[in-house]
Amino acid sequence: MKIDLHLHTNASDGELSPYDLILLCEKIGFDIIAIADHDTIRGFKESKNFNTKIEIIPAVELSARDEKKDIHILGYYINDEKGPLCEYLKIFREERVKRIYKIVEVLKRMGIKIEAEEVFKESPFSDSIGRPHVAKILVKKGYARDIDDAFEKYIGYSKPAYVPKYKISVKEGIEIIIKSGGIPSLAHPGQYYDPEYFLYLKKFGLKGIEVWHPDNFPYLNELIEFAEKNNFLKTGGSDFHGFSHNSKKEIGKILIPYSSFLDLKREINEENPYYFTMGK
Repeated sequence: MKIDLHLHTNASDGELSPYDLILLCEKIGFDIIAIADHDTIRGFKESKNFNTKIEIIPAVELSARDEKKDIHILGYYINDEKGPLCEYLKIFREERVKRIYKIVEVLKRMGIKIEAEEVFKESPFSDSIGRPHVAKILVKKGYARDIDDAFEKYIGYSKPAYVPKYKISVKEGIEIIIKSGGIPSLAHPGQYYDPEYFLYLKKFGLKGIEVWHPDNFPYLNELIEFAEKNNFLKTGGSDFHGFSHNSKKEIGKILIPYSSFLDLKREINEENPYYFTMGK
């Protein structure tokens, strides 16, 4: 069984359309995948229109903030038709658009001539318009060598054109996923490794930890042991965004055990519309 539970499409900040991502996954030979776009479920919803033998599970990656840390929460088997998640994502999309206008205004005051409409045209299919799309325009217009350079000069954290993103608390993110019938799992914990903090989040309903991820390798054995000792579900995936993105996040290189996928699936609530997939 080939399983990857963390893939992105151009519905957020990935390069491939849902259709092209599925074609790639078929070529690689995946059996089960999760389209877990940032703050949108449109990529997954589009994937339901395609004829494929791959089992595609509904997922989302929510952006949250706790004190001074940006934390991402994966939500698996969320209700993609109704519930608090759908309402939240609508607000989040609106806030992302407002943020682009703010970033562009700051850049203009710095003498950089770009327009918000150029950014929107850069990714007309994305529900999660953000800084990477601004970076692409900065590169195209010669203000930066590449995307990394654009972040380093202008729009990265603490840089002159950085504008904070609209965020909810981690507690709120977990609650939104649970109230939408989903299973919350902490994304790429290697980026903010703190076992005591992970246990703290369990009090709010965190069910899983993304053990297998490119950023986790220094802590992999500790994470597996920690998850098993504290009864966390173990999830994982490549976090693939596209071929020109982070080379560490290469599709097909990180696979999770089928047993861990089954453990995740057993957590589906009877009221969840995907409960029938358990064959009960």
